[in-house]
Amino acid sequence: MADVSATGPGSEGRGAGARQNDWSRRIGEALRKDLFVLHAQRIVDVASGEQLRHELFLRMVDEEKLIPAGEFVLAAEELGSIREIDHWVVGRAIEIAAGGHPVAVNLSVRSADDELLEVIRRRTRETGAAPDRIVLELGEEQLRPGLGSGEFVRGVHELGCRVALDGFVQGGRGAVLLKELPLDYIKLGGRFVSGLAADGRRRRKARNATAKAHRSGQRVVAQGVEDVVTLQHLQELAIDEAQGYALGRPEPVESAFPAPA
Repeated sequence: MADVSATGPGSEGRGAGARQNDWSRRIGEALRKDLFVLHAQRIVDVASGEQLRHELFLRMVDEEKLIPAGEFVLAAEELGSIREIDHWVVGRAIEIAAGGHPVAVNLSVRSADDELLEVIRRRTRETGAAPDRIVLELGEEQLRPGLGSGEFVRGVHELGCRVALDGFVQGGRGAVLLKELPLDYIKLGGRFVSGLAADGRRRRKARNATAKAHRSGQRVVAQGVEDVVTLQHLQELAIDEAQGYALGRPEPVESAFPAPA
């Protein structure tokens, strides 16, 4: 008999359901067995080259492989387990900050709530971590009206944490957010940085976005800086900070922040 499961009516839905069930199992196992790890990537001051902090990236250990967060975070958001994952990530970030290492972490919109705010308040107090060594990154989509994220941003800022708008889009709602919320940084992604060295139009856009952020009091971070030529252009554009492979690849936190001898 022929196997019609892959071609019959509703097969796409069944396939999606099977993938969802698989991620549910794998994420649940990772949470139970502590199979999440963090890697850290340097962020530096463009003018001086000084290391300012590290951004932390989540990985899941699965059958001796490291799976980047981009492969499972959407499933975790749909399953609701993203909140537990983000609480773990923020807890580890606070521990690292308590050791004197400034860090940045990216949050899911589902996690930016009063419960996480209380976790940050409690853990910074327990560990003695300086809140200003912690940068919490949220995307423009996460800060749209009605989600309650704006209250979270104001709350963590009152605690002394820093907040970054990730993936700034010039001319979008991001321009309004610069004035509405207590944001400390904006991060320029691929649409500004990729090919910047060879594209004068892109450089003008990056310069204009940077000027707009500076007028509102934010520092500007160029992410995805892949080569030295691009890095050399950033200072001309008045961009404050940079991260990317040209400055160092993400590495395990154990090597980025070695324990004192």
